[in-house]
Amino acid sequence: MPNEKKENMIEKIMNEPQPIPRKVPDYMRSKGGGWFWTGAMVMFAFLYEVITGLILLLYYEPSSAYASTEAFLSSTPFGSFILTTHLYGAYAMVVLIYIHLLRNLYEGAYKHPRESQWLTGVLLLLTTLGAGFFGYSMSGDVLSADATDVGRGIAGGLPVIGNWVLGIFFGNGTQLSLFSRMLAWHIILVAVIGLLFAVHFFMAEYNTIMPKREESGYKAPAIDHDDGSYKPWYPYNLVYMIQLMLLTFGIIIIVPSILALLPGVPPLFSPFPQVSPTSPLAASIPAYPPWFLLFVYKELDFQFAQSLTPFWATVIFAGMPLVYLLILPYVDKSSSLKMRDRPITVSFAILGTVYLASLSLWGALTPGIAIANWKVALFFFLPGIAIITLTWVIADAMKKEKIHVRNAPWAFATMAIMAVSAFGSGILILADIRSPSLLYTVSMILTLMVTAISAAVVIAISRGIFTQRVEVYKPMSKNAYTLAGSGFTASAIFILFEISVINPDTVFKTSLYAIGLGVLLLIGGAVLRIYRATIYHE
Repeated sequence: MPNEKKENMIEKIMNEPQPIPRKVPDYMRSKGGGWFWTGAMVMFAFLYEVITGLILLLYYEPSSAYASTEAFLSSTPFGSFILTTHLYGAYAMVVLIYIHLLRNLYEGAYKHPRESQWLTGVLLLLTTLGAGFFGYSMSGDVLSADATDVGRGIAGGLPVIGNWVLGIFFGNGTQLSLFSRMLAWHIILVAVIGLLFAVHFFMAEYNTIMPKREESGYKAPAIDHDDGSYKPWYPYNLVYMIQLMLLTFGIIIIVPSILALLPGVPPLFSPFPQVSPTSPLAASIPAYPPWFLLFVYKELDFQFAQSLTPFWATVIFAGMPLVYLLILPYVDKSSSLKMRDRPITVSFAILGTVYLASLSLWGALTPGIAIANWKVALFFFLPGIAIITLTWVIADAMKKEKIHVRNAPWAFATMAIMAVSAFGSGILILADIRSPSLLYTVSMILTLMVTAISAAVVIAISRGIFTQRVEVYKPMSKNAYTLAGSGFTASAIFILFEISVINPDTVFKTSLYAIGLGVLLLIGGAVLRIYRATIYHE
């Protein structure tokens, strides 16, 4: 039977060829349309990683990983720009994949006919995390060594074949074999990501992009149909894609370049490698993994998890969410795309977000500190009961039409933000009491503000506020667009002149140059937005 289904799918693709690339409705390029293109933003971040990664590959030496990294950073023209933005490009890719996955989870985009498309997306997340781990560990600094040690512990704990797997991923114990293996696996996983991207985007084109749920009557299968009013892909979509690419590249470049100029950036978010593992200063730096794996590392600090091997602890804590995501399309078989009809899926999505973000924050503030079992129980039990109950109450009220929520995904996402910020406020308060710090105090104030604002939004939604659709966007006049475009163009010329005279011979000057370049890319995206508004009336 499985082979028959596979043959039928292939026959369907061959017998019913679809236009690629597809035309899309105008609302996917209008205000808020970026949410339909989070997958494209992931692709642009990946493209940036490939470009900068190929440059880094020319200079990387596995036999002297740390020395070659430091030499590239300090001696290669634009070395700090390429290295720091490559790191943050990977961070951007991870964040965008999570956003893309959560959006599709809330929207029900895993339902028929997109089951296989969803599975390739989950595999893309896994391979991206894997490629990120090996890339993060290739610098040879103290954080790289700490991450590698935990990775070795997990791989070596595999029953029966643990030592064999350890050798495949981490070499025979010498530094040369270790970093050669890491480089090889980093390249292999990047190639796999490229292949999965091709398959994933082909499926997206074949199944059509997920339209607004109301367009399909909130029923699966949600298929987009060209009604004849759709504009051609070229130039409308092409210009929009270039706009998104410029904005994505600009943010990837600006964020690490600003951090490079700031003193005292925490090691977890520093765009630069830390000290060598053999340095006397290494002992003063907490054993941080990549931030996107903090949740797994923190779970290894649970008291009962320490009685297990790192491998089995990882299987339990990381394997269970993975299995859930993989089987979700085959468990939630209902045709309804309404969130009120999917309270279990929605509450689990909120809980997954809360646990992921809260464990990461917990790991950042208390790295390597054991957590008693009773604290672990409270951490999982209290948010679980509160979120599941609140989700069911809101969903039931929506069914009975006691409240009318215009944008349910945003409403439930706000609940997740509220829970995470509340947990973060509590952790920061305790951290500030133990070790008073301006960083902790400011962060605590910000998280408390986020908690209060998100709580107010949830209360307003539960009381039926925000029920009416209010169109606040009004296009500017042509003269206003012309004036704005002229201002952006003049600013771009000024910035281009300023950075053209910078000699990037130091990290400071290179960072200034990079910030200017990033701003130019953002301006380019804004100018394209104005162009689309004036020429295409979008």
